[in-house]
Amino acid sequence: MAYGRHESFYLRNKWISKGLKHVRNNNNFFYDKDNFEKIGLGKNMVRSLRFWLTALNLIEENNKKHTLTPLGEIIFKQDRLLEKPSTIAILHSELLLNKGDTATVFNWFFTQYSETITTKKELKAAFKVWVNKKEAKIVAEKSLDRDIDVLIQLYTKEANESDPEDTIFSPFTALHLMKEERSGEKSDTIRKNSIQYDSEDLTAFYYTLIRYAQKEKVEHIQLDEIMSHDTLWGKIFNLSKTEAIDILNNLTSHEEYPIEYVRTNNLDNVKIPQINELQFLESQLPID
Repeated sequence: MAYGRHESFYLRNKWISKGLKHVRNNNNFFYDKDNFEKIGLGKNMVRSLRFWLTALNLIEENNKKHTLTPLGEIIFKQDRLLEKPSTIAILHSELLLNKGDTATVFNWFFTQYSETITTKKELKAAFKVWVNKKEAKIVAEKSLDRDIDVLIQLYTKEANESDPEDTIFSPFTALHLMKEERSGEKSDTIRKNSIQYDSEDLTAFYYTLIRYAQKEKVEHIQLDEIMSHDTLWGKIFNLSKTEAIDILNNLTSHEEYPIEYVRTNNLDNVKIPQINELQFLESQLPID
């Protein structure tokens, strides 16, 4: 597990576009001494950007060279400015996979932490208890506190409506998965919400189903799995069963890849078309 690799910076708007562009043009970018000048960010921010691009499965490193992953290439070509909420939802789902133990706190909050209404103080305390049970060595409390701070900022930091030039906000707020409510002198309330989505664009939901089916080498997925598995809708998108069923019913009418959703008294099964999730995504996002 890993903590604090974000350098205390949440993902900023347009960072993805900038980062992918520079890596695509120079696979030594993150090892160049003057990279911060080229990209127009502080040195710590550049290190943070490297973390985010890696944790979101957009770049990978081999022999001190970075290249775009297949997912990174698709998003760079088709939605590098993250204009479609479904693209952001897919990146959120990739972050929660926690590949290489790079994004522990995000995975923990959505897949392990069961409370839907809490406070920042309670979140920090719960995360420390969980980490102490998992780790053989003591992890600095300041590092864990910063992880919770960045978690909250990533999903709640919105643009300043009174300042149209403000770009210091997180694209992940478009998902509305978390809400921070001010309550006077009391601790701020943190709410975990169901993802906000457009019923006309269910790409992210379908992508995660296909990714799961490919990884597990299965053709059928049960509704209970969709609600309880750490990489599927109930956990990563905080969906209710009613919402999940509604989305599944909509996916039976998908123009290119309709699913088969069979509801019985004892078992609800979903049959997934045999297609790779990246091929599916490429077919859904028009090229910029």
